[in-house]
Amino acid sequence: MAELNEEYISDLRQAVVKAICEVSAQRQQSPAAGKGNTLYIGSAEVCQMLTILLSEFLEGVPGLDTPSEVRRMSDVVAKKIRLGIGEIRRHREETGGTPLPSIIIRGN
Repeated sequence: MAELNEEYISDLRQAVVKAICEVSAQRQQSPAAGKGNTLYIGSAEVCQMLTILLSEFLEGVPGLDTPSEVRRMSDVVAKKIRLGIGEIRRHREETGGTPLPSIIIRGN
């Protein structure tokens, strides 16, 4: 597998986070993302969007033609998510950081 371009990955991640913040700010009619107001971001909706986006990008990957091939790819993605969460938690422990504040909001 070719070496991944970490700078490109970082730029993409920054752009996606910025877009999520901007759309969230527009939907709650905040003056702008990052202006000191509380910004409410729908975590469930963000995760759903990222899952759809990932599916759209993976759909065209050669070699994902059968359910078993898709399952193998899903297992790889799931492992990367598990490892990523563990890495983030270790980093937070080492640095004394805290997760983003979250509130679970459920409809009545």
